[in-house]
Amino acid sequence: MEDVTETELEEAFKLFDQDSDGMITTEELRQLVEKVGGCMSEGEARGLIRQADKDMNGRIDYSEFRKLWAIVRGEVEDELEIRTEFKRIDLDENGYITKDEMFAVISDCDYFVNDKMEEAKKCIAELDVDKDGQVSYPEFILVWKYKKQ
Repeated sequence: MEDVTETELEEAFKLFDQDSDGMITTEELRQLVEKVGGCMSEGEARGLIRQADKDMNGRIDYSEFRKLWAIVRGEVEDELEIRTEFKRIDLDENGYITKDEMFAVISDCDYFVNDKMEEAKKCIAELDVDKDGQVSYPEFILVWKYKKQ
């Protein structure tokens, strides 16, 4: 499995730490999963937090986050497949997928029959959890893993 870069870890931590207080709570974890279209029970969230919570205070700080992120990313094969797909779309390899990159990929795809730029915008809107106009790998994997089909 590829090593997680510090940039990816910081980006992911910001997504989870919604109130920017430097701590991730079970509520923030559940809200993020809901934001990407999934569902997580209070018990599931507590269980995930507990696995990474070294100081046992019920919250995850940045020093504990690498463990939580590894758990969220999941099994090696799955994560490798997801990362490969992200890289396929991230044409300029800057760590973000933009509307134009999504458009370039969709343009080559016969599956999309309507306005392909509109489809690209819709895809980005669905994946762009923090609404900054681009999709980071942490956003991509969270939607991939937790969005209900």
